[in-house]
Amino acid sequence: MCIRDRNVRRRTPDAGSLKPAPRLLAVVALWALLAVPLFWLPAGFVVVWWALGALTLVIALLDQWHARRLPAPQAQRELPTALSVQQPHPVRVRITSASLPETVELADQHPGDDPHTGLPATLTRAKAELTELTYHYRPSRRGPVQFGDLVFWFPSRLMLWQVRKVCDAACTVPVYPDFSRLSHSGLDANHAHLLTGTRLQPRRGEGMEFHQLREYHPGDSLRQIDWKATARRRSLISREYQDEQNQQVLVMLDGGRRLGMPVGSLTGFDHALNAALLLAWSALKQKDKAGAMLFSGDQPRWLPPVQGQQGINHLLNGLYDLHPSQHASDFSLAARQLVRRSRRRALVVLVTRLQQEDLDDLMSAVSLLRRHHLVLIADMLLPEQEQLSRQPVGNDFDQALQVCADAQEQQARHDLHTRLRHAGALVTATTPQQMPAQLNNLYLMLKRSGRL
Repeated sequence: MCIRDRNVRRRTPDAGSLKPAPRLLAVVALWALLAVPLFWLPAGFVVVWWALGALTLVIALLDQWHARRLPAPQAQRELPTALSVQQPHPVRVRITSASLPETVELADQHPGDDPHTGLPATLTRAKAELTELTYHYRPSRRGPVQFGDLVFWFPSRLMLWQVRKVCDAACTVPVYPDFSRLSHSGLDANHAHLLTGTRLQPRRGEGMEFHQLREYHPGDSLRQIDWKATARRRSLISREYQDEQNQQVLVMLDGGRRLGMPVGSLTGFDHALNAALLLAWSALKQKDKAGAMLFSGDQPRWLPPVQGQQGINHLLNGLYDLHPSQHASDFSLAARQLVRRSRRRALVVLVTRLQQEDLDDLMSAVSLLRRHHLVLIADMLLPEQEQLSRQPVGNDFDQALQVCADAQEQQARHDLHTRLRHAGALVTATTPQQMPAQLNNLYLMLKRSGRL
């Protein structure tokens, strides 16, 4: 159901607007043509000609007056409470048949120039109580979209005017990333294979989570001894702990200009957001906590880590309306902000597109983050960059120069990755389309290995 936007003031009932219909234009043209023979006819015919014009004007004004008094058809728009980007969605318009003229043309003020099918449509009054029309709308970008009013065009009673009537139907609908396609992209099949042994088993130790009381064993520290239980039982009793099971995954999304490049029908930022959401969804399924942070954007945003399967809705609502800015990426500032907000150890995944000039800033950010967290840097490669190694060198000199320049860029990126790995960060580089699966698999392997 389309939800009415509360921020839109209710308008007074629309009186409608009119434009001359073809019938009126034809009558006026005929009246004008009758003026030609008046040069050869007696003066009495001129009076008759003017009388015909006056009669036409009176009839047209009366028809217009009646048309303006007609109420707008009673209609409402129905569509899902949330839409997915780049996916077609049915939009249903329900019109009370009793309020509908014999024939009417319907147009919907849908957002922008987004693709749609089925409009404008010509409707006829149905014998049933309701007349329904369904068309399909496909949003082209994420964020809240504004639907306008329903617009009806129909002829006046004498068909001298085309009447425009507006039905108040303005509403706002959120457009989310197409998360359903991500979550059902076949990655579940990898879970059974990759999750073998991912859950840490309780072990004797001094972790944060209490497990049980037991008899003292040689090697137990004095801090483990429960002195009250020892006094009651008159023998040494130790507290046994188990390692915490709920680790944290924090995604740092680069909201700067470098991820604003188009990649297919989406932007690099859209692909980065899809990767972040899939990673969070996978972490929540493993009973870990997941949070996110946007930096260098127009709308800096911090979503604290949450737990539970409903946590993905929290992240979707917090990230769906974000878009890349024209700001430069500031990694060291982002690292300082994250450390201030979260010092508990977590897997910090930085999603960006690296450049050689980022080295000093990145090294500073990695050095700060590694004091508290395990750092993974996800470098988004453009599709053409991934194909550099397979591109043959032809006989064309300009092409050879381009291949050499690309090879130098590739080597510089490889050197940057090596420096970051020596600084203690994990680094992965992949194309936008492959990044969601790549990050998901790396997270599961880190969890299985016990490094997280």
